[in-house]
Amino acid sequence: MTLDAPAPDSVEHWARSRADAVAVIAADGSLTYGAWDDRANRVADALHRHGLVAGDRIGMRFRLGLPWFVLQRALQKLGVTQVAVNWKLTPAEAEYIIRDSDAKGLACDDVHPEPWTERDLGVLITAGQEPNDGWIRLEDLLAEGAPRERFGAPGSSLILYTSGTTGRPKGVPPRDRTTHPDPDRLARYMASVGSVPPYPPDARVLLTLPVHHGLGPGVVANTTRVGGTVVSLDPFDAESAARLVHEHRLECWYAVPTMLLRVKALPDEVLDRYDLSSLTSIGTAGAPVPQSLKEWIIERIGPDVLWEMYGASEAGMLTYITPDDHLRKPSSSGRPYEEVEVAIVDDDWNRLATGDTGEIVVNTPMVLDRYLGREPLGDDTIRDGFYRTGDVGHLDDDGYLFITDRVKDMIVAGGVNIYPAEIEAAVLDHPGVESVAVIGIPQDDFGEQPMAFVVPRPGRTLTSDDVAAFLDGRLASFKRPRRIDVVDSLPTSPMGKVLKTELRKPFWEGRDRNV
Repeated sequence: MTLDAPAPDSVEHWARSRADAVAVIAADGSLTYGAWDDRANRVADALHRHGLVAGDRIGMRFRLGLPWFVLQRALQKLGVTQVAVNWKLTPAEAEYIIRDSDAKGLACDDVHPEPWTERDLGVLITAGQEPNDGWIRLEDLLAEGAPRERFGAPGSSLILYTSGTTGRPKGVPPRDRTTHPDPDRLARYMASVGSVPPYPPDARVLLTLPVHHGLGPGVVANTTRVGGTVVSLDPFDAESAARLVHEHRLECWYAVPTMLLRVKALPDEVLDRYDLSSLTSIGTAGAPVPQSLKEWIIERIGPDVLWEMYGASEAGMLTYITPDDHLRKPSSSGRPYEEVEVAIVDDDWNRLATGDTGEIVVNTPMVLDRYLGREPLGDDTIRDGFYRTGDVGHLDDDGYLFITDRVKDMIVAGGVNIYPAEIEAAVLDHPGVESVAVIGIPQDDFGEQPMAFVVPRPGRTLTSDDVAAFLDGRLASFKRPRRIDVVDSLPTSPMGKVLKTELRKPFWEGRDRNV
């Protein structure tokens, strides 16, 4: 969507009112709002000459450097939709996304972009490299483009692809007020989501989330909204994150729990070098937050800092819990955002009573009716505007949501339901454990039994017997893992989610059923 004037709180707005204010700090340099807007205008003008127009799509495969900031804003000025491409994907995997989304080409910051040249993907844009023939260099776009003023919506028009843990990845189309059936409802919802966690005016924000996921660009949009400064860190390193908070007196950080756990795991003598007291809000999403991590943040950084969010790519952000509620409602994922309704249902979509455990379904202005280029979703997934999240949980008397687990992660042992998240929370209380994943593995008598993969904290020696002894008395006997493997790391997605399908695979191969 292109505009005739600067949108409130957009890059263009701040370029007019605070041109010299620093907008971005990255490993490869920094940008003021004025410089960001000028470069994006030049690139937009040049890309328009190369044939990109409003309504087109283009793949975006980038790390957290200045080229992404400039190019994504140029595309937004043109009304070109960005297709998020994980930079870790192989060329074949990325090519599938580009073709599936009907993108006009690919922009990337790959050190070696040559593998893309022979794939006939259309327009090819590279940042800072010397590619083969057929590529357009971002530096050349900056040189040839005129600084013609253009305006775009504050955020990014972004197509996200699901993680693809089962089957081929599927695109989630962007939701736009211009095409939404109830734009006022969408606006109220977006305002509610944008206010959590709160960003103060001129906020100084740490960005460690990837830009091929909705949360990364969302952090940038929220920072821009208040005329703040984004300080990016890529690749993620726990001590570097603490150092940047200390050096820049950063106020806000949105991170996945894995990142926070790595900061927590730093030795005291390392962490004590850095003052983290400038942080006024830490937002987290993407995976459950262990209660022990919540308590550490409250004790180490402050009681009014941690905001936990819960969402789904197909339905948007769903619930949040404020710092005040972490101790009052331990283990809760909070209450719904404005314009979000949460319900708990059984297998036949019957609503369950307060306190009863079942599948979480949600109605939001962001619920998609179909994946990109696919047929409409059936009533096994969406019914009466409600989307089945695949998560298990319950609501309490005050309307707070408690997530027990994923439906597919539940272990059934001898007819008894076992929820891995409960076991994982108990294991994480062990002082020598950094992270853990629990899956169900085949067991002839009971069908399944729980198994735990445990990663020790750096510098700690840990054995399976240590963990088993620690759990004695903390979990009912039927919940305790029958096997515990101490491993160096867990397979994770780009957003830090543990890929339990990868852990399960060797145990279930060759069987007719996976449960």
